[in-house]
Formats: sequence, structure tokens, C-alpha cells
Amino acid sequence: MKTTFALLAILSASALAAPPVVDPITPEKLTELQASSDPMAELRKQQQTAEKEAKVVRPGEQSIIKQSEILHDGAHWTLVPKGAVLHVPAQMRPRVGTKPLGDLLSWTDFLIANRAWISTEEVSFDQAAGKKPLPEKRVEFWKNQTSVIVATYQGGPISVKAIEPATPVATTP
Repeated sequence: MKTTFALLAILSASALAAPPVVDPITPEKLTELQASSDPMAELRKQQQTAEKEAKVVRPGEQSIIKQSEILHDGAHWTLVPKGAVLHVPAQMRPRVGTKPLGDLLSWTDFLIANRAWISTEEVSFDQAAGKKPLPEKRVEFWKNQTSVIVATYQGGPISVKAIEPATPVATTP
């Protein structure tokens, strides 16, 4: 009995449901649409107007490649912001800053595939902004490393603004 009542309630609820709400078309609008040779012309006209308004104007020389440093392993490559590469040992220079070759990978995938020659240094937002210096002990430690050091903030690469020009940030001979 209860099952029958529940089934009846479900079926009657769907029968009593309101019809979908649609915008009404006035008789004048309908006559206008029918009079035109192409009823879709109005929609195309609206789309073209919207496309003209939606165009984004970019400065001519702006490019994500020009604002980034390219890291590659011969088969894959990725982008990091300029200033994110803190240390490049001499033997790794051919892998940094060249033309993109192969397949583009996300930073995470590229880092996983190339953990043997890329290390990360987690920095604070104040260090990245240049408000606090990078620890001198870490900078000295990088000089003895054979891997490329990339600055990260919460796991993603971030550019670091150097406080002093005398601080050896970037490449070593």
C-alpha cells in the first residue's frame, strides 16, 4: 500500500510540474522573423555584433614566450617566468633559455620527468617581491650544485626580484 502510494505521488508530481519558462514572441516579432528570407539572419547579426565588441587588443610585442624562460630536456620543454631560474651550472646552460623543441609539458609534469637535473627552492612572497633577501647560506649552497635551481611559491614557479645587484642570482661561470 505504501509503495503504491509513493509511486502514485511520484507520477502525479511530474504531471503537475510547470512547463518550462520561455520568452514569449510577440506577433509583430514573429511576423518580422517570417518576412525575412533567412530567419537565422537576426541571430547571426547579433553574434557578429558581440564578436566585434569582444575583441581583445594586445600590445604588438607582448608574448608569453618573451616573458618566460624555457627549460628543455631535448624531447620536452616548459615555461617558467623570467627571474625564476636562480642558478644554472655551466654544464646545464644548454638546457635553459633556448628555443622550444619537442612537446610542451606543464611545469609539474616537466619537473617530475626531469627531477635529476632540476631542483626547486621554495621562497616566500616577500622574497619573490624583493622585500626580503634570499638566505646567503642557500645562495652559497647553490654554487656547489649540479642542478638548475628554480624558485617556487606554493609549488609553482615564481620570478624573484633581486634586492642587491651584487647577489649572485642566475648563472655562475
